[in-house]
Amino acid sequence: MATTSLWRVKGYIGKLILYAVNPEKIVEKRTYKTGNNDTNPEQAVSDVLSYVVREDATNNMEYVHAINCGVNSAKRNMLRTKNRFGKSGGVVAYHGYQSFAEGEVTPDIAHSIGVALADELWGDDFQVIVATHIDKASHIHNHFVINTVSINDGHKFHRTKKDYYEMREVSDRLCKEYGLSVIEHPANKGMNYGEWQAGNNGGQTIRGAIREAIDMAVRASITPKQFLECMDELGFIIDQSGKHAKIKQVGNERFVRFKSLGPGYSIEDILERIYNNDRSIMPQFPEQENPSQVLEEEDESVSEMNYVSLFRSYNRALNIAAQRPMNNFRVYYLVRKDTSAMRLYTDSLDLVLDHNLKTGQDVIDYKAQAMGQIDEIRKKRNEMRNLLRRAQRAGNTVEADKAQFNIEAYSRELSKLRREVTTCDEVLKRSAQVRDNLKRIEQQKFRGKEEVANEHISGRGRSGRENEPKRS
Repeated sequence: MATTSLWRVKGYIGKLILYAVNPEKIVEKRTYKTGNNDTNPEQAVSDVLSYVVREDATNNMEYVHAINCGVNSAKRNMLRTKNRFGKSGGVVAYHGYQSFAEGEVTPDIAHSIGVALADELWGDDFQVIVATHIDKASHIHNHFVINTVSINDGHKFHRTKKDYYEMREVSDRLCKEYGLSVIEHPANKGMNYGEWQAGNNGGQTIRGAIREAIDMAVRASITPKQFLECMDELGFIIDQSGKHAKIKQVGNERFVRFKSLGPGYSIEDILERIYNNDRSIMPQFPEQENPSQVLEEEDESVSEMNYVSLFRSYNRALNIAAQRPMNNFRVYYLVRKDTSAMRLYTDSLDLVLDHNLKTGQDVIDYKAQAMGQIDEIRKKRNEMRNLLRRAQRAGNTVEADKAQFNIEAYSRELSKLRREVTTCDEVLKRSAQVRDNLKRIEQQKFRGKEEVANEHISGRGRSGRENEPKRS
Protein backbone atom coordinates (compact mmCIF):
# COMPACT_ATOMS: atom_id res chain seq x y z
CA MET A 1 0.00 0.00 0.00
CA ALA A 2 1.28 3.48 -0.86
CA THR A 3 -0.07 6.96 -0.24
CA THR A 4 0.83 9.83 -2.58
CA SER A 5 0.92 13.60 -2.50
CA LEU A 6 2.10 16.45 -4.73
CA TRP A 7 2.65 20.08 -3.81
CA ARG A 8 4.13 23.30 -5.15
CA VAL A 9 7.55 24.78 -4.49
CA LYS A 10 7.67 28.55 -4.90
CA GLY A 11 10.72 30.79 -4.88
CA TYR A 12 11.31 31.15 -1.15
CA ILE A 13 14.43 30.30 0.83
CA GLY A 14 14.03 27.48 3.33
CA LYS A 15 11.23 25.84 1.38
CA LEU A 16 11.61 22.54 3.19
CA ILE A 17 12.46 23.68 6.71
CA LEU A 18 9.05 22.87 8.15
CA TYR A 19 8.94 19.54 6.40
CA ALA A 20 12.46 18.65 7.54
CA VAL A 21 11.63 19.14 11.22
CA ASN A 22 8.35 17.23 11.02
CA PRO A 23 8.51 14.78 8.10
CA GLU A 24 5.72 12.54 9.42
CA LYS A 25 2.97 14.94 8.28
CA ILE A 26 2.67 13.64 4.75
CA VAL A 27 -1.06 14.13 4.08
CA GLU A 28 -1.77 17.76 4.82
CA LYS A 29 -0.92 20.51 2.36
CA ARG A 30 2.37 22.25 3.07
CA THR A 31 3.00 25.97 2.57
CA TYR A 32 6.55 26.96 3.44
CA LYS A 33 7.54 30.60 3.54
CA THR A 34 10.21 32.36 5.54
CA GLY A 35 10.49 35.99 6.49
CA ASN A 36 13.22 36.50 3.91
CA ASN A 37 10.68 36.56 1.05
CA ASP A 38 13.46 35.87 -1.45
CA THR A 39 11.97 34.78 -4.78
CA ASN A 40 15.25 33.38 -6.12
CA PRO A 41 14.30 30.24 -8.12
CA GLU A 42 17.87 28.94 -7.95
CA GLN A 43 17.74 28.89 -4.15
CA ALA A 44 14.30 27.25 -4.12
CA VAL A 45 15.35 24.47 -6.48
CA SER A 46 18.56 24.04 -4.52
CA ASP A 47 16.65 23.77 -1.22
CA VAL A 48 14.31 21.05 -2.38
CA LEU A 49 17.01 19.05 -4.18
CA SER A 50 19.40 19.29 -1.22
CA TYR A 51 16.83 17.80 1.09
CA VAL A 52 15.58 15.11 -1.26
CA VAL A 53 18.96 13.68 -2.33
CA ARG A 54 20.81 14.00 0.99
CA GLU A 55 23.23 11.14 1.50
CA ASP A 56 22.14 10.04 4.97
CA ALA A 57 18.63 9.27 3.68
CA THR A 58 19.50 7.69 0.31
CA ASN A 59 22.40 5.43 1.32
CA ASN A 60 25.05 7.75 -0.12
CA MET A 61 22.76 8.54 -3.08
CA GLU A 62 22.47 4.89 -4.11
CA TYR A 63 18.72 5.38 -4.34
CA VAL A 64 18.70 8.55 -6.43
CA HIS A 65 17.64 8.47 -10.09
CA ALA A 66 17.47 11.29 -12.65
CA ILE A 67 15.13 11.56 -15.63
CA ASN A 68 16.04 13.97 -18.49
CA CYS A 69 18.86 15.46 -16.41
CA GLY A 70 21.95 14.43 -14.45
CA VAL A 71 21.93 13.33 -10.83
CA ASN A 72 24.76 15.69 -9.89
CA SER A 73 23.77 18.46 -12.28
CA ALA A 74 20.01 18.44 -11.77
CA LYS A 75 19.77 21.99 -10.44
CA ARG A 76 21.88 23.40 -13.27
CA ASN A 77 19.91 21.43 -15.88
CA MET A 78 16.54 22.54 -14.50
CA LEU A 79 17.52 26.22 -14.30
CA ARG A 80 18.93 26.08 -17.83
CA THR A 81 15.58 24.81 -19.11
CA LYS A 82 13.74 27.60 -17.28
CA ASN A 83 16.07 30.28 -18.67
CA ARG A 84 15.87 28.84 -22.17
CA PHE A 85 12.11 29.41 -22.28
CA GLY A 86 12.09 32.53 -20.08
CA LYS A 87 10.00 30.89 -17.34
CA SER A 88 11.99 31.12 -14.13
CA GLY A 89 9.32 32.63 -11.83
CA GLY A 90 6.19 31.48 -10.08
CA VAL A 91 6.04 27.80 -9.15
CA VAL A 92 9.57 26.60 -9.82
CA ALA A 93 9.08 22.90 -9.06
CA TYR A 94 6.70 20.32 -7.70
CA HIS A 95 7.62 18.08 -4.80
CA GLY A 96 5.92 14.69 -4.90
CA TYR A 97 5.72 12.00 -2.26
CA GLN A 98 4.99 8.27 -2.20
CA SER A 99 4.93 6.51 1.16
CA PHE A 100 4.67 2.76 1.69
CA ALA A 101 3.10 0.76 4.52
CA GLU A 102 5.46 -0.21 7.30
CA GLY A 103 7.35 -3.44 6.65
CA GLU A 104 5.74 -4.04 3.25
CA VAL A 105 8.50 -2.96 0.89
CA THR A 106 12.28 -3.16 0.51
CA PRO A 107 14.39 -0.15 -0.54
CA ASP A 108 15.06 -1.70 -3.96
CA ILE A 109 11.38 -2.32 -4.70
CA ALA A 110 10.34 1.11 -3.40
CA HIS A 111 12.93 2.77 -5.63
CA SER A 112 11.92 0.71 -8.67
CA ILE A 113 8.28 1.66 -8.16
CA GLY A 114 9.21 5.34 -7.74
CA VAL A 115 11.30 5.42 -10.91
CA ALA A 116 8.55 3.67 -12.90
CA LEU A 117 5.95 6.09 -11.54
CA ALA A 118 7.97 9.19 -12.41
CA ASP A 119 8.89 7.91 -15.85
CA GLU A 120 5.28 7.16 -16.74
CA LEU A 121 3.80 10.39 -15.36
CA TRP A 122 6.42 13.00 -16.23
CA GLY A 123 9.26 11.35 -18.19
CA ASP A 124 8.12 12.48 -21.66
CA ASP A 125 8.20 16.20 -20.88
CA PHE A 126 9.90 17.13 -17.64
CA GLN A 127 13.12 16.77 -15.69
CA VAL A 128 12.62 14.69 -12.57
CA ILE A 129 14.71 13.53 -9.63
CA VAL A 130 13.55 10.39 -7.82
CA ALA A 131 15.00 9.77 -4.34
CA THR A 132 14.11 6.89 -2.04
CA HIS A 133 14.58 7.66 1.65
CA ILE A 134 15.55 4.64 3.72
CA ASP A 135 16.94 6.34 6.84
CA LYS A 136 13.93 5.04 8.77
CA ALA A 137 13.39 1.34 8.03
CA SER A 138 9.78 1.55 9.17
CA HIS A 139 9.07 4.52 6.92
CA ILE A 140 10.48 3.91 3.43
CA HIS A 141 9.23 6.54 0.99
CA ASN A 142 9.97 8.17 -2.36
CA HIS A 143 10.43 11.86 -3.12
CA PHE A 144 10.04 13.41 -6.56
CA VAL A 145 11.28 16.81 -7.67
CA ILE A 146 9.68 17.82 -10.98
CA ASN A 147 10.81 20.86 -12.95
CA THR A 148 7.75 22.87 -13.99
CA VAL A 149 9.07 23.76 -17.48
CA SER A 150 8.91 21.19 -20.28
CA ILE A 151 12.19 20.26 -21.96
CA ASN A 152 10.33 19.94 -25.28
CA ASP A 153 8.31 23.12 -25.82
CA GLY A 154 8.58 25.11 -22.57
CA HIS A 155 4.99 24.64 -21.45
CA LYS A 156 4.52 24.71 -17.67
CA PHE A 157 3.24 21.90 -15.55
CA HIS A 158 0.22 23.05 -13.53
CA ARG A 159 -0.95 20.56 -10.94
CA THR A 160 -4.67 19.79 -11.15
CA LYS A 161 -7.01 17.41 -9.39
CA LYS A 162 -6.62 15.10 -12.38
CA ASP A 163 -2.89 14.90 -11.62
CA TYR A 164 -3.63 13.78 -8.06
CA TYR A 165 -5.92 11.04 -9.30
CA GLU A 166 -3.52 9.90 -12.00
CA MET A 167 -0.59 9.76 -9.59
CA ARG A 168 -2.60 7.69 -7.15
CA GLU A 169 -3.93 5.34 -9.84
CA VAL A 170 -0.51 4.70 -11.37
CA SER A 171 0.95 4.18 -7.90
CA ASP A 172 -1.75 1.64 -7.03
CA ARG A 173 -1.26 -0.22 -10.30
CA LEU A 174 2.50 -0.44 -9.79
CA CYS A 175 2.02 -1.59 -6.20
CA LYS A 176 -0.24 -4.39 -7.42
CA GLU A 177 2.33 -5.40 -10.04
CA TYR A 178 4.94 -5.73 -7.27
CA GLY A 179 2.56 -7.69 -5.05
CA LEU A 180 1.88 -4.87 -2.57
CA SER A 181 -1.50 -4.01 -1.08
CA VAL A 182 -3.49 -0.98 -2.22
CA ILE A 183 -6.24 1.14 -0.69
CA GLU A 184 -9.37 -0.42 -2.16
CA HIS A 185 -11.55 2.72 -2.11
CA PRO A 186 -9.28 5.59 -3.19
CA ALA A 187 -12.13 7.99 -3.99
CA ASN A 188 -11.66 9.56 -0.58
CA LYS A 189 -9.07 12.16 -1.48
CA GLY A 190 -6.42 13.07 1.05
CA MET A 191 -7.52 10.33 3.40
CA ASN A 192 -5.10 9.66 6.21
CA TYR A 193 -4.29 6.12 7.34
CA GLY A 194 -6.54 6.26 10.38
CA GLU A 195 -9.52 7.30 8.31
CA TRP A 196 -8.77 4.69 5.64
CA GLN A 197 -8.58 2.01 8.32
CA ALA A 198 -11.85 3.21 9.87
CA GLY A 199 -13.55 3.07 6.48
CA ASN A 200 -12.30 -0.47 5.88
CA ASN A 201 -13.71 -1.50 9.25
CA GLY A 202 -17.14 -0.08 8.45
CA GLY A 203 -16.55 3.09 10.43
CA GLN A 204 -17.36 6.70 9.64
CA THR A 205 -15.42 8.69 7.05
CA ILE A 206 -16.32 12.19 8.17
CA ARG A 207 -13.61 13.88 6.11
CA GLY A 208 -14.88 12.17 2.97
CA ALA A 209 -18.33 13.70 3.49
CA ILE A 210 -16.79 17.13 4.05
CA ARG A 211 -14.66 16.91 0.90
CA GLU A 212 -17.68 15.85 -1.16
CA ALA A 213 -19.70 18.78 0.14
CA ILE A 214 -16.86 21.24 -0.53
CA ASP A 215 -16.48 19.94 -4.10
CA MET A 216 -20.18 20.41 -4.77
CA ALA A 217 -20.27 23.89 -3.22
CA VAL A 218 -17.17 24.98 -5.16
CA ARG A 219 -18.71 23.84 -8.45
CA ALA A 220 -21.82 25.88 -7.67
CA SER A 221 -20.00 29.08 -6.67
CA ILE A 222 -18.13 31.92 -8.28
CA THR A 223 -17.77 34.04 -5.13
CA PRO A 224 -16.80 33.20 -1.53
CA LYS A 225 -20.23 34.33 -0.37
CA GLN A 226 -21.96 31.85 -2.68
CA PHE A 227 -19.67 29.10 -1.42
CA LEU A 228 -20.63 29.85 2.19
CA GLU A 229 -24.31 29.86 1.29
CA CYS A 230 -23.95 26.48 -0.44
CA MET A 231 -22.13 24.97 2.52
CA ASP A 232 -24.82 26.36 4.81
CA GLU A 233 -27.51 24.77 2.63
CA LEU A 234 -25.70 21.46 2.86
CA GLY A 235 -25.68 21.72 6.65
CA PHE A 236 -22.02 22.47 7.35
CA ILE A 237 -20.66 24.91 9.91
CA ILE A 238 -17.40 26.74 9.18
CA ASP A 239 -15.53 28.38 12.04
CA GLN A 240 -12.50 30.60 11.47
CA SER A 241 -12.59 32.44 14.75
CA GLY A 242 -9.53 30.63 16.14
CA LYS A 243 -6.00 30.00 14.94
CA HIS A 244 -7.01 27.15 12.61
CA ALA A 245 -9.99 27.22 10.26
CA LYS A 246 -12.29 24.27 10.93
CA ILE A 247 -15.54 22.74 9.74
CA LYS A 248 -18.17 20.30 10.94
CA GLN A 249 -21.48 18.89 9.82
CA VAL A 250 -24.66 19.85 11.65
CA GLY A 251 -25.26 17.24 14.32
CA ASN A 252 -21.58 16.30 14.73
CA GLU A 253 -19.88 17.18 18.00
CA ARG A 254 -16.35 17.89 16.79
CA PHE A 255 -14.89 20.22 14.21
CA VAL A 256 -12.30 19.06 11.65
CA ARG A 257 -9.45 21.34 10.59
CA PHE A 258 -9.38 22.23 6.91
CA LYS A 259 -5.69 21.40 6.75
CA SER A 260 -6.46 17.78 7.69
CA LEU A 261 -8.69 17.31 4.62
CA GLY A 262 -5.75 16.89 2.24
CA PRO A 263 -4.40 18.78 -0.78
CA GLY A 264 -6.84 21.18 -2.42
CA TYR A 265 -8.96 21.77 0.67
CA SER A 266 -7.20 24.53 2.57
CA ILE A 267 -9.04 27.86 2.68
CA GLU A 268 -6.53 29.28 0.19
CA ASP A 269 -7.00 26.37 -2.23
CA ILE A 270 -10.78 26.57 -1.98
CA LEU A 271 -10.74 30.30 -2.77
CA GLU A 272 -8.43 29.68 -5.70
CA ARG A 273 -10.76 26.99 -7.06
CA ILE A 274 -13.74 29.31 -6.71
CA TYR A 275 -12.01 32.21 -8.50
CA ASN A 276 -10.95 29.87 -11.32
CA ASN A 277 -14.54 28.84 -12.02
CA ASP A 278 -16.00 29.88 -15.39
CA ARG A 279 -17.64 33.29 -14.84
CA SER A 280 -20.08 32.80 -17.73
CA ILE A 281 -21.57 29.55 -16.43
CA MET A 282 -22.96 29.26 -12.93
CA PRO A 283 -23.27 25.54 -12.05
CA GLN A 284 -26.43 24.67 -10.17
CA PHE A 285 -27.36 22.03 -7.66
CA PRO A 286 -29.57 19.28 -9.08
CA GLU A 287 -33.28 19.76 -8.57
CA GLN A 288 -34.11 18.32 -5.16
CA GLU A 289 -36.75 15.78 -4.31
CA ASN A 290 -38.95 16.46 -1.30
CA PRO A 291 -37.14 15.29 1.86
CA SER A 292 -40.48 14.52 3.48
CA GLN A 293 -40.64 11.32 1.38
CA VAL A 294 -38.56 9.78 4.16
CA LEU A 295 -41.56 10.09 6.50
CA GLU A 296 -44.39 9.65 4.03
CA GLU A 297 -45.50 6.23 5.32
CA GLU A 298 -45.67 7.28 8.96
CA ASP A 299 -48.74 8.84 10.56
CA GLU A 300 -47.24 10.32 13.73
CA SER A 301 -44.68 13.07 14.13
CA VAL A 302 -41.05 12.11 14.72
CA SER A 303 -41.31 13.14 18.38
CA GLU A 304 -44.13 10.61 18.87
CA MET A 305 -42.66 7.75 16.83
CA ASN A 306 -41.99 4.45 18.56
CA TYR A 307 -38.78 2.56 17.82
CA VAL A 308 -40.35 0.57 14.97
CA SER A 309 -41.44 3.70 13.08
CA LEU A 310 -38.21 5.48 14.00
CA PHE A 311 -35.83 2.90 12.59
CA ARG A 312 -38.09 2.13 9.63
CA SER A 313 -37.99 5.80 8.61
CA TYR A 314 -34.27 6.08 9.16
CA ASN A 315 -33.56 3.02 7.02
CA ARG A 316 -35.65 4.67 4.33
CA ALA A 317 -33.52 7.81 4.61
CA LEU A 318 -30.29 5.80 4.36
CA ASN A 319 -31.51 3.94 1.28
CA ILE A 320 -32.60 7.17 -0.40
CA ALA A 321 -29.25 8.77 0.39
CA ALA A 322 -27.33 5.78 -0.97
CA GLN A 323 -29.38 5.34 -4.15
CA ARG A 324 -30.05 8.97 -5.16
CA PRO A 325 -27.61 11.20 -3.26
CA MET A 326 -27.54 14.07 -5.73
CA ASN A 327 -31.31 14.26 -5.89
CA ASN A 328 -31.50 14.36 -2.12
CA PHE A 329 -28.27 16.03 -1.11
CA ARG A 330 -29.73 17.63 2.02
CA VAL A 331 -30.86 14.26 3.34
CA TYR A 332 -27.65 12.71 2.02
CA TYR A 333 -25.28 14.96 3.93
CA LEU A 334 -27.35 14.70 7.08
CA VAL A 335 -27.13 10.89 7.20
CA ARG A 336 -23.87 10.49 5.24
CA LYS A 337 -21.81 9.26 8.18
CA ASP A 338 -24.33 6.46 8.82
CA THR A 339 -24.48 5.09 5.28
CA SER A 340 -21.30 3.09 5.97
CA ALA A 341 -23.20 1.31 8.77
CA MET A 342 -26.22 0.23 6.73
CA ARG A 343 -26.01 -3.34 8.02
CA LEU A 344 -26.22 -2.11 11.60
CA TYR A 345 -29.37 -0.10 10.94
CA THR A 346 -30.92 -2.97 8.98
CA ASP A 347 -30.26 -5.26 11.95
CA SER A 348 -31.77 -2.65 14.27
CA LEU A 349 -34.93 -2.46 12.20
CA ASP A 350 -35.19 -6.27 12.01
CA LEU A 351 -34.80 -6.50 15.77
CA VAL A 352 -37.51 -4.01 16.70
CA LEU A 353 -39.85 -5.38 14.02
CA ASP A 354 -39.38 -9.08 14.84
CA HIS A 355 -39.91 -8.56 18.57
CA ASN A 356 -42.24 -5.53 18.43
CA LEU A 357 -39.90 -3.39 20.54
CA LYS A 358 -41.50 0.04 20.64
CA THR A 359 -39.72 1.71 23.55
CA GLY A 360 -36.32 1.81 25.16
CA GLN A 361 -37.63 -0.26 28.05
CA ASP A 362 -38.86 -2.91 25.58
CA VAL A 363 -35.32 -3.14 24.21
CA ILE A 364 -33.79 -3.39 27.69
CA ASP A 365 -36.25 -6.14 28.66
CA TYR A 366 -35.61 -8.10 25.47
CA LYS A 367 -31.85 -7.85 25.95
CA ALA A 368 -32.17 -9.35 29.44
CA GLN A 369 -34.38 -12.13 28.04
CA ALA A 370 -31.90 -12.85 25.23
CA MET A 371 -28.99 -13.05 27.67
CA GLY A 372 -30.95 -15.54 29.76
CA GLN A 373 -31.59 -17.64 26.64
CA ILE A 374 -27.88 -17.52 25.82
CA ASP A 375 -27.04 -19.05 29.20
CA GLU A 376 -29.63 -21.83 28.74
CA ILE A 377 -28.53 -22.67 25.20
CA ARG A 378 -24.86 -22.75 26.19
CA LYS A 379 -25.72 -25.34 28.85
CA LYS A 380 -27.62 -27.43 26.29
CA ARG A 381 -24.77 -27.19 23.80
CA ASN A 382 -22.29 -28.34 26.46
CA GLU A 383 -24.55 -31.32 27.19
CA MET A 384 -24.56 -32.18 23.48
CA ARG A 385 -20.77 -31.91 23.34
CA ASN A 386 -20.49 -34.37 26.24
CA LEU A 387 -22.97 -36.67 24.52
CA LEU A 388 -20.94 -36.45 21.29
CA ARG A 389 -17.75 -37.49 23.08
CA ARG A 390 -19.49 -40.46 24.74
CA ALA A 391 -21.04 -41.56 21.44
CA GLN A 392 -17.68 -41.31 19.65
CA ARG A 393 -15.96 -43.38 22.36
CA ALA A 394 -18.73 -45.99 22.09
CA GLY A 395 -18.57 -46.03 18.31
CA ASN A 396 -22.26 -45.06 18.07
CA THR A 397 -22.25 -43.05 14.82
CA VAL A 398 -26.01 -42.46 14.82
CA GLU A 399 -25.95 -40.80 18.24
CA ALA A 400 -22.77 -38.94 17.32
CA ASP A 401 -24.34 -37.49 14.14
CA LYS A 402 -27.47 -36.49 16.05
CA ALA A 403 -25.39 -34.74 18.73
CA GLN A 404 -23.30 -32.96 16.12
CA PHE A 405 -26.46 -31.71 14.38
CA ASN A 406 -27.80 -30.31 17.66
CA ILE A 407 -24.46 -28.66 18.50
CA GLU A 408 -24.49 -26.82 15.18
CA ALA A 409 -28.12 -25.76 15.67
CA TYR A 410 -27.37 -24.42 19.15
CA SER A 411 -24.31 -22.59 17.84
CA ARG A 412 -26.37 -20.87 15.17
CA GLU A 413 -28.95 -19.84 17.75
CA LEU A 414 -26.24 -18.52 20.06
CA SER A 415 -24.72 -16.49 17.23
CA LYS A 416 -28.12 -14.98 16.43
CA LEU A 417 -28.85 -14.10 20.06
CA ARG A 418 -25.41 -12.60 20.65
CA ARG A 419 -25.82 -10.43 17.56
CA GLU A 420 -29.23 -9.33 18.84
CA VAL A 421 -27.77 -8.41 22.24
CA THR A 422 -25.18 -6.26 20.46
CA THR A 423 -27.92 -4.75 18.31
CA CYS A 424 -29.95 -3.91 21.43
CA ASP A 425 -27.01 -1.86 22.67
CA GLU A 426 -26.74 -0.08 19.31
CA VAL A 427 -30.46 0.71 19.23
CA LEU A 428 -30.28 2.27 22.67
CA LYS A 429 -27.10 4.17 21.83
CA ARG A 430 -28.24 5.53 18.47
CA SER A 431 -31.95 6.14 18.93
CA ALA A 432 -31.55 9.73 20.17
CA GLN A 433 -29.39 10.76 17.18
CA VAL A 434 -31.72 8.94 14.78
CA ARG A 435 -34.69 10.86 16.18
CA ASP A 436 -32.78 14.15 15.99
CA ASN A 437 -31.82 13.55 12.33
CA LEU A 438 -35.39 12.64 11.44
CA LYS A 439 -36.65 15.79 13.19
CA ARG A 440 -34.33 17.83 10.97
CA ILE A 441 -35.73 16.07 7.91
CA GLU A 442 -39.28 16.61 9.16
CA GLN A 443 -38.68 20.32 9.77
CA GLN A 444 -36.22 20.64 6.84
CA LYS A 445 -33.65 22.17 9.17
CA PHE A 446 -30.44 21.09 7.52
CA ARG A 447 -28.59 24.30 8.17
CA GLY A 448 -26.37 25.74 10.88
CA LYS A 449 -26.16 29.38 9.82
CA GLU A 450 -26.49 30.81 13.28
CA GLU A 451 -23.21 29.17 14.33
CA VAL A 452 -21.05 30.15 11.33
CA ALA A 453 -18.06 32.47 11.77
CA ASN A 454 -16.68 33.23 8.30
CA GLU A 455 -15.11 36.66 8.39
CA HIS A 456 -11.90 35.53 6.74
CA ILE A 457 -13.33 33.49 3.89
CA SER A 458 -16.17 35.89 3.10
CA GLY A 459 -13.94 38.94 3.17
CA ARG A 460 -16.55 40.82 5.15
CA GLY A 461 -15.49 44.42 5.74
CA ARG A 462 -13.16 44.44 2.75
CA SER A 463 -13.74 45.41 -0.83
CA GLY A 464 -12.86 44.27 -4.31
CA ARG A 465 -10.74 41.25 -5.16
CA GLU A 466 -7.91 42.05 -2.77
CA ASN A 467 -8.54 38.82 -0.86
CA GLU A 468 -7.94 36.60 -3.85
CA PRO A 469 -5.08 34.18 -3.34
CA LYS A 470 -1.86 34.91 -5.18
CA ARG A 471 -1.50 32.79 -8.24
CA SER A 472 1.66 31.25 -9.51
